[in-house]
Amino acid sequence: MISYDEAGRVLDEAVDALPEEIFDKLNGGVNLLRQSRTDEHGLLIMGTYNVNQMGRYVEIYYGSFRRKYPNASYEKCRDELIRTLKHELTHHIESLALDRSLEKWDEQHVAELLSGLDSGEEPLEVSNILFVDEDGSGLAEMASCMFLSAAKDNRLDDMSSACASMRVGALNIKAARATARYDVEMTVHGAPLEVSRELCAAYDVVMCMTLELCDTLSARWPDLSEKIMCLGQEDLRAPKIDTQGGWNRLADNMATNINLLVTELMSGDEDYD
Repeated sequence: MISYDEAGRVLDEAVDALPEEIFDKLNGGVNLLRQSRTDEHGLLIMGTYNVNQMGRYVEIYYGSFRRKYPNASYEKCRDELIRTLKHELTHHIESLALDRSLEKWDEQHVAELLSGLDSGEEPLEVSNILFVDEDGSGLAEMASCMFLSAAKDNRLDDMSSACASMRVGALNIKAARATARYDVEMTVHGAPLEVSRELCAAYDVVMCMTLELCDTLSARWPDLSEKIMCLGQEDLRAPKIDTQGGWNRLADNMATNINLLVTELMSGDEDYD
């Protein structure tokens, strides 16, 4: 297990590497505390996002990491610290957007732990994902390139992805600008492919932007239905009003869902953040 000072340096470097916009209104900053923390059920808490009279701030509990990873390597501790930091910062982004997607995921995860449904299984057997949208608006491209970036950040080095659409179009500049806020370039990812049975069959998972598209593809190719699923709990669609602000908010929502997906691919821990 790395020392408290080393953990502080890891978090400082991770914060410096993230876009400044993520820390907007986070007036209390990111704080590393020496103690461990558990919830009312005895589950370890690795970090929290807080909104109270003191403002908005993140707390990371070094003691919880010492308890969970007493003999872990520097690399393992670093990766888990950064993953917890990004998890709590996602709560911050959602809070500003009045979105509770990650909060609901946390609640569901805790419920699964308490009911014994989460047995600490190995991560999902997925090595490649095809992201698909239905209108060529750039959603699939956005999802694919953000996923590859998040997978790399979380050391899922063997993961690959591609994008496809029911109606292929030109690069969406507003989507590209929104994605660039996360230091991700859509322009180098490549144009989406046209959806086909052969293309869907070539990937472990086909991740659709809407439930309607899931149903359409599953009805078209029933033998592939088990691998066709939705990226988010709610549909991801292009903004009704085509403004840069609308696309920026969509990118924030997309980032939340991508982070949840990466977390699921890395799942197997018996506590939560």
